[in-house]
Amino acid sequence: MIYLFEGVRNSGKTFLSNHIRKTYEIPKFKFDFVEYFKGLNLSSENSRETHFFAIGKEMMLMQLSRDLEMKDFILDRGIITVFSWALLEKRISEEEVTNQIKLICDKNLLENICIIYIEGKNPDNTPREKDTWDHLDFSEEEKKYCDFVIKEFEKNGFKVFYFSNNFKAKDIENMESFFRYTLKK
Repeated sequence: MIYLFEGVRNSGKTFLSNHIRKTYEIPKFKFDFVEYFKGLNLSSENSRETHFFAIGKEMMLMQLSRDLEMKDFILDRGIITVFSWALLEKRISEEEVTNQIKLICDKNLLENICIIYIEGKNPDNTPREKDTWDHLDFSEEEKKYCDFVIKEFEKNGFKVFYFSNNFKAKDIENMESFFRYTLKK
């Protein structure tokens, strides 16, 4: 199973996924997108090449998870991000997103995927120097596109698990409870 942590920038995805990784000793993978993005000289806006690079990586991971008996692992950002950022950066249209999501669902590529969508807003507004897209921290537009993408997956019968992160100790306990329940299956 791939446990895919998704959500807008500054929602606490990385913190929570790191905590679960340590607590349950589940390997975590974060694709070095920024390094490849720079190394391949990809542009962010209006770039179909960037989208197809990102979606190709996601589809391969999903097919590997579907076709091979892989160990559980955590993925920090994935298919929701690929589509929401494709819309945010005007790489492809909403219609193309809808058609590509249908293809993914029709091919059963989500068979061994658990998407956990983290909703929250980090109360620490200190500017970060994380990556090329820091200017989009706390962007309402990113949330709008994530919501659109999730609704498209849900229209195709895929369930996304929503998790509210208020940056309190109770939220960590709730995430641990979710994993205790999920890992018993």
